[in-house]
Amino acid sequence: MNKITGTNRNKSSKAHKTVFVILALIVLAFSFALPVFAGPGNVEPAVPANTVGIQGGAFEVTDYDMTAEVGKDHTYTVEEKISVNIPDKLQSVEFAIPSGNFRIGEIEVENALYEAKTASEASRIVISDPEKLTKGSHVYTIKYRIREYRDHDDSKDMFYFNVLLPEWKQPIGKVSIKVSFPDDFPFDDMQCYAGQFGVQDANNKIKFKAKESKHTVSVKGEMIPENFGITLKAQLPDGYWEKTLDGSWSITAITLIMTGFTLILLILWLIGGRDPKVKRKEIVTKPVEGLTPVELGYIFNSEVRTRDVLNLILQFGQKGYLTISEYEPKRYRLIRRKSPVDEERMYRNAFRILFEDVYEDRPLSMDKIGPRIEKIRAVITDDVAAGFTASESLPFTPLSRVFRAVGAALLGIGLGLSAMFSYYYDYKTPNYVEAILVAAAGAAAALLLCKAIDDRDSSSADSRRYAELLATMIFALPVIYTVFRVVMNTGKPYAAIPMIAASGIAEFLIIIMRARGKENAVIVNRVRRLRHFISHPTPKELLENHLADSDYYYDMLLYALAFGAEEAWAISFLTLDVPEPEWYSDDIEGHAFSNLRVAPTTIDYARDLRSFIRTFDNN
Repeated sequence: MNKITGTNRNKSSKAHKTVFVILALIVLAFSFALPVFAGPGNVEPAVPANTVGIQGGAFEVTDYDMTAEVGKDHTYTVEEKISVNIPDKLQSVEFAIPSGNFRIGEIEVENALYEAKTASEASRIVISDPEKLTKGSHVYTIKYRIREYRDHDDSKDMFYFNVLLPEWKQPIGKVSIKVSFPDDFPFDDMQCYAGQFGVQDANNKIKFKAKESKHTVSVKGEMIPENFGITLKAQLPDGYWEKTLDGSWSITAITLIMTGFTLILLILWLIGGRDPKVKRKEIVTKPVEGLTPVELGYIFNSEVRTRDVLNLILQFGQKGYLTISEYEPKRYRLIRRKSPVDEERMYRNAFRILFEDVYEDRPLSMDKIGPRIEKIRAVITDDVAAGFTASESLPFTPLSRVFRAVGAALLGIGLGLSAMFSYYYDYKTPNYVEAILVAAAGAAAALLLCKAIDDRDSSSADSRRYAELLATMIFALPVIYTVFRVVMNTGKPYAAIPMIAASGIAEFLIIIMRARGKENAVIVNRVRRLRHFISHPTPKELLENHLADSDYYYDMLLYALAFGAEEAWAISFLTLDVPEPEWYSDDIEGHAFSNLRVAPTTIDYARDLRSFIRTFDNN
């Protein structure tokens, strides 16, 4: 509508109607938190869109008498007296109530049974009192209170009030409207717009009068047609409205949510997530007693990996149970030798599966090696796990495992709630689907980063760095998206600072939320010191052990291969007399001549064995 036209208030976006089971906890927590964050007072949820008046049957509206009081806190206390003439008894009568980018509450219909209904497209009062719906004249008194939000325009404040909704579906015989204002209200820019849905009121059906001395505005009119709206509007000095509803509480809510969840994680870590303390002792220069290379993956992460089984095959070769022949680049045969009759059951089972249809001194072809390695891994996992069944031997206590999962869920929920609450800063309808996706992505990414860190002890340096970098980047994605959403919705970059800090601290606590059993922690500590010695051997201890045991290099090489430190270990033995392994042969035709060497070095064999492991580990 033009001036002297009825203009609609801007409609807010429709709320998402999709309901997910996973949202139940988030919505429940939000429903309790919202009154706290929003501030004191009886605050009802905002009605999302402008509404229309709907009548439950044919009747005549003879009078529309409205009085409203404008508060300094930008509230409108409204009383509507609607006089109607009902030609025949009705089941119900419906009247529109305002809705839009504000909150409406304290709804009441005097001396009548009624129901207030809200929806994204229409909000209305349904009067169903039989005594108020009989044939004849009736007056319905409807009361409500509108609470406007604080705007974020630093140049001005606005007064904008639809005193008659333009969607009214029925003519009105007589309209009388009176609005009272605070004593200091400036009337300089007070304007009235009226008309039918964009059509100017050329017939001047209403009379508008502003009485600044009495701080009132009155609007009167007769024979008002359907779809006729009346709007009062005035531009006010910035800061005129005081103590209006303010969405800035959403920034406080985001900070409290992320900080609170981080404190919960700290408490969980103190309760059951801490690793037992183990005193550091002397350096470890020999294989850990009672721990074989095949068990290295299990003591760290409760799993037997393919590369652990491949280390077991190399151990078979070192003990004389098989010979490895590389007949083409990355093409191998395993030649069966004597059976491990005196070994424990795990070794016997693995050897039996590997050579189940192969006679002694006969080769196992390349195409059969991979499937049998996987079969061995599945079979010996229970044998390996049997040695770590006691609670003190567990690499991950059940309580800390649960706490880690809870921690990841809390971090994800915190990010989801932060994205959701940011919409309230500018009084927008939250995007619940977005919040769920952010929460799920945040929790999953947090656990993925934990997995990459957990694999640190049993991975090579290069693969470890790559996995951790990739997992960190993936974890950063939901955090960065949430930061983007918060900054875009609030326009306050500082709001993201506590959220980023809390996310980082929370993820750190989730990562270290891994308590080991006491005995497992002792073994892991020794293995870590062994790994450090293999990567940085001291010459004195290395030479002493080598002179005392001619197999020392190959015994430790199996652990070096498991740690991804085989080249560092091999370099330390370049100048020492290390015998060639009888259980590994390079049978590639012309290979020795093409490499222009008389005999392979320790580095050559270390690389050959690493290639053997990678060939089958990557398939």
